Parts: sequence; C-alpha cells; structure tokens
Amino acid sequence: MRDRPYAFVRIGDRWINMAMVTDIEDHGEQLVVYMSADLAPFAGRQESKPIDVARRYIVVDPEAVARLRTWLRLNDED
Repeated sequence: MRDRPYAFVRIGDRWINMAMVTDIEDHGEQLVVYMSADLAPFAGRQESKPIDVARRYIVVDPEAVARLRTWLRLNDED
C-alpha cells in the first residue's frame, strides 16, 4: 500500500474524487460509482432543511473500468 493514497482518478473526461465515493457496484463490464454530493439547499419547500444527495456515475469504457479497479486494489486497506 502507498504511504498516501491518491484521492482523484481521471475517468473519461472527468475527475472522480474517490474520497467522496460511498459505494461501487460491479456489473461485470461496467461499474456504477455512487458519490456523496453537497447538500441540496432546498428539496421542495422553503421551510425544508438541506438534505444530503448522492450522484451516480456509470463507467462503461473498458480502459476506465480497468483503471478504476487498479486504483481500488492499490488503495485497499485490507
């Protein structure tokens, strides 16, 4: 394991902050990455309090899937 894991991974045309990733689903040829996002200021009414929202990013490019799997293996704490 590295002394300090990398927090960002370039997947396609975007950078994924792996510190914000909450879950990854493996569907064979594609990975579904769930990331926590900022608080939504209002969800419906003005009286409502901010809520946590999650975003989903589907990785289908075979090279990007391999890169993400490599990152996960290199930074595995177990």
